Amino acid sequence: MSFAVARIGNTKIMVHITFVLAAIVLIGAGYALYFVVFVGSLLVHEMGHLIAAYFLETEVEQIEIWAFGAVARLEGAWHLEPWSEAIIAMSGPVQSALLAGLGVLSYLGYTAATPGLLVPGRFPLLEFLVRVNLGLLAVNLLPCLPFDGGRFLRAQLSLKLGYKQATDKISRLSIGMGICMCILGTAGMIYLGRGPSLVILGPLIVWSATEEREMAAFNNILALLARNRRLAHKGALPVEELMVCGNSKVKHLVQKLRPSRYYVLLVVDRHMNLLGSVSETALLEAFYKGFMDLKISDLLDSPP
Repeated sequence: MSFAVARIGNTKIMVHITFVLAAIVLIGAGYALYFVVFVGSLLVHEMGHLIAAYFLETEVEQIEIWAFGAVARLEGAWHLEPWSEAIIAMSGPVQSALLAGLGVLSYLGYTAATPGLLVPGRFPLLEFLVRVNLGLLAVNLLPCLPFDGGRFLRAQLSLKLGYKQATDKISRLSIGMGICMCILGTAGMIYLGRGPSLVILGPLIVWSATEEREMAAFNNILALLARNRRLAHKGALPVEELMVCGNSKVKHLVQKLRPSRYYVLLVVDRHMNLLGSVSETALLEAFYKGFMDLKISDLLDSPP
């Protein structure tokens, strides 16, 4: 549903089919200038992500432009510290808020010296600029993927759950919200003659959230496999101890790992007596050899 149109450095620019349809409708209806304002607002929003990613030494792999905004996909987002992803996610909405505020101040400045302050339609392009950026701000603050609000929420959950489980939970929430939007939008069109935007936005959220969920497990494995490269780059990685029950299964414990640090698992019995420790390396070796249902206590004496 998307195709590449350009490349800026290492960042691929993708255009979603919904953006093309919106462009055809606006330009065909004689609103070419409004379309320019809309595109400019999208670029300012995405520049916020790019600038934040640059200062956090993270590359933006691709930017996908939709009719409802744009989505910046970070290269290796799965090994970012959660606070880094949160900053990058929120930098776009901050830009939209600043641009909307600048539009309001400009409008007030133009009308302050004349009677009829804030007369609707007096500066249509300026009013459109404010509405577009407020719309981008509202949509991107939705707590669902692929929008910035969903990525920010995932970053907060990643602190406790890890990237994979956090993505899974946010994806479920996003799919639920997308389905609700479809239902509300359909009901609104039938009974009130309103709500087509929800009918369009809902399926896009469901599709994107499903894609994010499917990629999360794969990305988490990639991140863990890239541990040596990150250690060589940084020179050191934080180590964290994780207390686990001896009957915990390997496949469940792997989901607890966060790629930004190395784990040592302290294995205890049901009385909280320490049985021994298992390194993350041993846990991952068991997982990749197919011993996913093995109990962690079995790795203490005879790792596979």
